[in-house]
Amino acid sequence: MAKIMVTGATGLLGRALVKQLQQVNVHQVIACGYSRVGEGEFQLDLTQNQQVTDFIALHQPEVIVHCAAERRPDISEQDPQAALALNADATRTLAQAARDNGAWLLYISTDYVFDGTQPKYTEKAATNPVNFYGESKLLGEKIIGEVAAQFAVLRLPILYGEVQTLDESAVTVLLRSLQDGFKSNVVKPATLPVDDWAVRSPTSTEDIALAIEKLLNLQLADEPITGYYHFSAAQTMTKYQMLLQMAKVLNVSTEHLQPVTSPTDSAKRPKDCTLSCERLMSLGIKSTLPFASGITKALQQSVVVQQWLK
Repeated sequence: MAKIMVTGATGLLGRALVKQLQQVNVHQVIACGYSRVGEGEFQLDLTQNQQVTDFIALHQPEVIVHCAAERRPDISEQDPQAALALNADATRTLAQAARDNGAWLLYISTDYVFDGTQPKYTEKAATNPVNFYGESKLLGEKIIGEVAAQFAVLRLPILYGEVQTLDESAVTVLLRSLQDGFKSNVVKPATLPVDDWAVRSPTSTEDIALAIEKLLNLQLADEPITGYYHFSAAQTMTKYQMLLQMAKVLNVSTEHLQPVTSPTDSAKRPKDCTLSCERLMSLGIKSTLPFASGITKALQQSVVVQQWLK
């Protein structure tokens, strides 16, 4: 049994990872969050350096999975200092405390460290983020490498899962575009433009949590996991295509949606950051969950979606 500390444990990915680790019931999970902290979870402000250092020294985790992040590109552009405080500064504090206390750290990063012009991106591909969110996460990656060469970085694409609010996932937030279709007595909505330009690889947090658990088991079995790794579902889709699939699951109309083949977001996004996942596949770790199956389960399990349907 190992002590595994998870930051961002109350967020979308963190909840899925904690759930997976607790289901296996092999390790002791130290679940840390800042908001929505419940029973058995620890409230930890990652921007308070001394608090973080003292916490790790007290609990002595053997593994730290750093899921917490400012993940919203538009918010990162509006408040870059807040993004840096969590994505870079807090990462440095965690990494230094992990190193000083003999813990191994896995830093969760993003496909947005790439510019989207030359997919598929291998783990060795040159980074070139096009927005501040990507820049802040790339800085976090560099900090990890500077602090300890034995730490690892896991880059992920756009995520979906069992959400507590639609805004938790860049996939489920798209459901707001279908809101008028949830009720049969509303007037047919006006045409609504939806991005059919940017290519994404929507990936289930349950799928990722299972992959992370396997990575942790390798590390704990003295098979060193270091450097960069990619994990992603194989299927690529635009936001418009994701909406069509979700609408099919929810049995609502998409007649009002108008696909747009040019960028629509306020903060610049890369066109296609599809990841090549060669290193994990060489370890026997890969995604096999189709979007249709994964999103159906996620929508059915998400109470906020089911309440909205009523």
